[in-house]
Amino acid sequence: MNYVILIFSLLLIFVSTACQNNANTGSTKRISSEAVKILSEQDIISISSQACNEMDHRATIATNNHALNQRLNKIVNTLPNNINNRNINYKVYLNTEPNAWSTANGCIRVNSGLMKLLTDNELQAVLAHEQGHIALKHAIKSFRQAPYIEITDKANEIVIMVKQEIAQQYEVEADEYALNLLLKEKIDPIGLINMLSKMPIHASEYPTAHPSNLHRMNNILDKLKNK
Repeated sequence: MNYVILIFSLLLIFVSTACQNNANTGSTKRISSEAVKILSEQDIISISSQACNEMDHRATIATNNHALNQRLNKIVNTLPNNINNRNINYKVYLNTEPNAWSTANGCIRVNSGLMKLLTDNELQAVLAHEQGHIALKHAIKSFRQAPYIEITDKANEIVIMVKQEIAQQYEVEADEYALNLLLKEKIDPIGLINMLSKMPIHASEYPTAHPSNLHRMNNILDKLKNK
């Protein structure tokens, strides 16, 4: 069974209440699925919030008057700003890697490398996709379904094991959510296709959480035919 490793950077105190009676191996603490299950949805959202703050602390963030931040603000104004009764907050990381990510508490972060690669319409698609992960509670489900969670002393990272097929299904679900959202907001959904055509092929030492870009594009096109 292939698993995808999802890594969140956060302080060890986040899960101190779940660490009782769990195995410690050297500098790594392993939390069993039984211990994880005692965490409430609000606990997981709090973990996500502090993880986002930790990532912000490490990153170089574009200032309010930075051209990329101003561009992002214009784009996000075309999309909903509240999901699951949580306000969405955005930041631009000055990082050349073409990447974007979201957390359960409503953080969406976009690297400058991705913004420079994509058009405004394509970025709308990316943000709609990330909103999909939040709306569908994928991060919360990942916690719940993990066979175990490890906490390492490498920058206080939390490592979540998720079945590869589940992680890939989450990506497809977020694409489909984004498609429906773009259509609802009367935004050209072709940005989803164009964005995926520009994204680099995912390469990692671990099994990837993302299905192939071609698979995702074909799925979106199939859905569009039925709209």
